[in-house]
Amino acid sequence: MKTKFNIVIADDDRVTRSVLRLLLLENKYAVIGEAIDGVRAVEICAQLKPDIAFIDIDMPRMSGHEVAVEILRTNPQIKIIMVSALASLENVQNAMQSGAAGFVVKPFTAQKIIAAITRASQPPIPPQP
Repeated sequence: MKTKFNIVIADDDRVTRSVLRLLLLENKYAVIGEAIDGVRAVEICAQLKPDIAFIDIDMPRMSGHEVAVEILRTNPQIKIIMVSALASLENVQNAMQSGAAGFVVKPFTAQKIIAAITRASQPPIPPQP
């Protein structure tokens, strides 16, 4: 049986939040909170301490990169999956440098979301000697 994860969604677009919420709920994940801007995303993650947070890169009040850094500073166990319509190399690199465990490009499918959760929840592979 699949392990359940508690998930927070942060995106300023209502439709994106709704679609992502439905995909997650259909796949038996628990959506425990939602935020419409970066500041609220940090607050909700500090309060609810989800296992995973889907964070849009381009949000009001705080960018997704800033949000990831702030969340991980106080709650390093939370796995951040960045979401963006722009799959540029710079966006992906910035996401990883911010501490993100994954990156999903909009528009997304259920398969991409589940794959991102699976990858993010895996223990890190130790470097080979």
